[in-house]
Amino acid sequence: MSLVFPISLLSFVCVTAFYVYAFFRFYGIVKSERPDWLQVRGSLSFFYDGLSRAGDPNVQMELLRIAFGSRASQLRTPMAASYAKRIRYLLPVGVVLFVVGLVGTLASAP
Repeated sequence: MSLVFPISLLSFVCVTAFYVYAFFRFYGIVKSERPDWLQVRGSLSFFYDGLSRAGDPNVQMELLRIAFGSRASQLRTPMAASYAKRIRYLLPVGVVLFVVGLVGTLASAP
């Protein structure tokens, strides 16, 4: 039982790497096909002016809305559906692995 928590944290790291890869590939597809979908700015977006648009949390949330919503099927690139499915799958799996690892780490702490 003591190996479950470190394994879940290591799995979380691997899942996070695949999620970030799928996220940025999907961002590139949406940016090239439908840049108007990503033209969102929040009240604090000026903090992220020096970064890529993918670094803005408002753009990130909009991209998740696209991936989890019906707009992903409107994209013409065949890989867009694949990356949207990966995001839909990897985000909840990563959250569960993180919570299991965190609870295990906190429970075993002296």
